[in-house]
Amino acid sequence: MFTFLPAPASASTAKAGPGAISWGACDDLPARTPDLECGTLTVPLDHGKPDGDTVGIPLVRAKATGNRAGSLLMHFGGNGAHRSEFAAAYTALASLRTRYDIVAYDQRGSGGDSQVKCGSDRAVDRLYSLTAGLKRASERRRFFQEAEAFTQACAKNSGRILPHLGAAENARDIERLRAALGDEKLNYYGLSFGSVVGGVYATLYPGKVGRMVLDAPLDTHQTPADLAKNSVRYVQQTYEQFLAACVKGGCDLGKTTKAANHTVERLVKRLKHTPLKVGNRELGSVLAVNGLGQMAVPGLWAEVESALASAVKGDGRALLRLADAAVGRTDNGVYSPYGGARSLMASIGTYCHDRGRETPKGLVRVDAELTRISPLFGPLAVFSAPNNSSVAACAFWPVPAGTEGRTVDHTGTTPIVVVDSTGDVVAPPSGAALMAARLRTAVRVTYQGTAHGAYVAGIPCVADAVEGYLLKGILPADGSTCPPV
Repeated sequence: MFTFLPAPASASTAKAGPGAISWGACDDLPARTPDLECGTLTVPLDHGKPDGDTVGIPLVRAKATGNRAGSLLMHFGGNGAHRSEFAAAYTALASLRTRYDIVAYDQRGSGGDSQVKCGSDRAVDRLYSLTAGLKRASERRRFFQEAEAFTQACAKNSGRILPHLGAAENARDIERLRAALGDEKLNYYGLSFGSVVGGVYATLYPGKVGRMVLDAPLDTHQTPADLAKNSVRYVQQTYEQFLAACVKGGCDLGKTTKAANHTVERLVKRLKHTPLKVGNRELGSVLAVNGLGQMAVPGLWAEVESALASAVKGDGRALLRLADAAVGRTDNGVYSPYGGARSLMASIGTYCHDRGRETPKGLVRVDAELTRISPLFGPLAVFSAPNNSSVAACAFWPVPAGTEGRTVDHTGTTPIVVVDSTGDVVAPPSGAALMAARLRTAVRVTYQGTAHGAYVAGIPCVADAVEGYLLKGILPADGSTCPPV
């Protein structure tokens, strides 16, 4: 059963808002595409002081190809969301472009003059050279010193922006963007952390919600440790699938999954004590596990298997290339501003702003819990270079945690579609249930399979529900389910 809702306000009837945007070529994106336009929106650094200092929010849009119904803002997740992610994927959104200008933006902290910077490329290299799974007190003390020095560098280089990150400030940026685009209501798709931003927006601006879809919602009240456990479970699950596929196809790492896992664990343990020389660099255990982490992309499984097999034989070049790709490092030692370690600096800033904190003593406990979940990947969530679930970085973050970005309480009347997947361990269905309850007007669509973001994963049944609502205003029935594919 479906419910029909009115069409979104067209641009011709919506009044132009403040903060005009001048659109032009996207010269700063890695993939330049003629039908993409870029611009910058100027917003207050502190929305509580609208006449004070400002920051620029870089934007990108793909204009509607058909009868335009307004703009659709898309946030593809990650606490350091960047336009480059949209530029690489927008061609898959052809159906949405028949009705909307699709707009994406650099979340504050991730681009433009608000980009969080936490030290030199050499300093980031030094962090990635640290070994994971530190058990000795002396090793942990050294790591604590490095982690604290890193966060203090964030404060030194980006102290102006650090107090003004988080979901609530992003929601206020979005409200400014909606007005500048001339849309009467905000039409929005948010994935993962993007769903949190959408939920907070609906709380702050209930009367401005248009057609909104929140995919793979996170529980806004979970601590960094809770979220790290979800992430580690997801990576461990994928790793086990990778090993099973490797063995099924004839695996160079072992004839059974147990044997293949033993080979990988033995390699990582060896690299912790004796890194492989690769030119003038070294492949240690942290970088090796980052390279292994590329198996999160099934299309790279064969490449990851080959790289691991080569490293076992003493050649670390291929595995180091995979690790560099994972952290956004080029061969000349420069970290790209698009993704990788650089975007994770923004990610950590936003992540730590909205969440609780662990003490150094608590980090030791969390490390033990995560290591039980995954001996390979668990330690990287605490004792390693800052990453997307970096519990340690938040422990030493130089700005107090806020609470506004954890609050979702929608009092409006506009329905909001919430999508979740039963097999999503990063954003478990429990988070979607809590988000839906707090939104009050939510209708929930559940994919009975494994995906983190069922719409962007291309699940046909989910796509029908999401696009039916965004394009035609056809609201799916609450509690709808989609079978696994």
